[in-house]
Amino acid sequence: MATIKNGINVDDLMMAIEGVKEDPTNGNLKFTVHSKWKNGFKAEHKSANYVVGKEGAKHTQDHTVSTDEPREILGEDSGISPAETLLSSLAACLTVGYAANAAAMGIDIDEMSFEVTGNGNLEGFMNIGDSRPGLKDITVKTHIKSDAPDAKLKELHDYVNQHSPVWDTISNPVKVKSELAL
Repeated sequence: MATIKNGINVDDLMMAIEGVKEDPTNGNLKFTVHSKWKNGFKAEHKSANYVVGKEGAKHTQDHTVSTDEPREILGEDSGISPAETLLSSLAACLTVGYAANAAAMGIDIDEMSFEVTGNGNLEGFMNIGDSRPGLKDITVKTHIKSDAPDAKLKELHDYVNQHSPVWDTISNPVKVKSELAL
């Protein structure tokens, strides 16, 4: 019988880790999202095919996220903002990291939530002054209820923050290429 902890099949997790240790190409990832402008600042983003290791795959159903800007930024507030989408992606990645690593460490999580805050301004986007257009800082407050000792939760916290792919992606320079397909 499989060992399940925090909703994670620990046996499968350990098998996946061993698979990547044996052949690092088993850990390769490629994700694609198709985005379509819907007027004004609105857009719709759909999941597409992806690759894990050497195998291409398709989601069992389409997943869609709608974005817009708040009214104060001239949007219609019909969806989550692009900046909030970025912060949500970080929280989602941390959720995966905590659930998987807590399971691997034998930690039961009773409840978990995140408060992720990003600070910036519109000057860079509006080409006013020399400000960057992106967020200036991001703060994550992690709330975990568990009967694990505080020291074990701190160890989990530090490990997850050091190994989160989305955290790493937004914390370090990443090559981004853009082409106009006419």
